[in-house]
Amino acid sequence: MTEKVKVEVKDLTKIFGRHVNKAKELLRKGETKPQILKETGATVGVDRANFEIYDGEIFVIMGLSGSGKSTMIRMINRLIEPTDGSVSIDGENLMEIDKKQLRNVRRKKMSMVFQNFGLLPNRTILENAEYGLEIQGVDKEERAKRAKTALEQVGLTGYDDEYP
Repeated sequence: MTEKVKVEVKDLTKIFGRHVNKAKELLRKGETKPQILKETGATVGVDRANFEIYDGEIFVIMGLSGSGKSTMIRMINRLIEPTDGSVSIDGENLMEIDKKQLRNVRRKKMSMVFQNFGLLPNRTILENAEYGLEIQGVDKEERAKRAKTALEQVGLTGYDDEYP
C-alpha cells in the first residue's frame, strides 16, 4: 500500500519587516539571519521549509524558542501569509484558495491549539470541548458524545458541568 501525502510544504518562507526582496536575495546568496537583519532590518522567521506529512503519521516540529515553530504553523493555516512557498492539504494548494474556501479547510481539515489559549468562560468544560464540532454544524447529541469521549481521554471526566 502506498502512503498518501496529507500535507506538503514546499519552500515555505516568512520574512518580517521592510526590504523583503533584498532579504530574499541575501537568503539565496547564503547570508545568515543576523547578517540579513543587520543589512536590511528584516527578520527571517522561516527559511525555505520543505516536508511532507503522510496520512496517519505523527509529525513533530521541534526547536528552540524563537526558531520559527509557531510562525511555521501559522503559515500552514494561513494565519500568517507566507512570503514565499506553498502548502497543500490533500493536494489542494492553500495559497490559491479564497477566504471562504480557507475557512472551510480550517473547519474540516485542520486545528490548532494556541500557546496562550483561552477557554470560553461562559461555557462549561463540556461545551468548550464541543465548540469546534458546533461550528462545523455537528448535531448536539453527536458533539456531546464525542466531547465526553475526548474529556475521558485526557482525564477530565466529571468536570463536564464545571466552568474554566
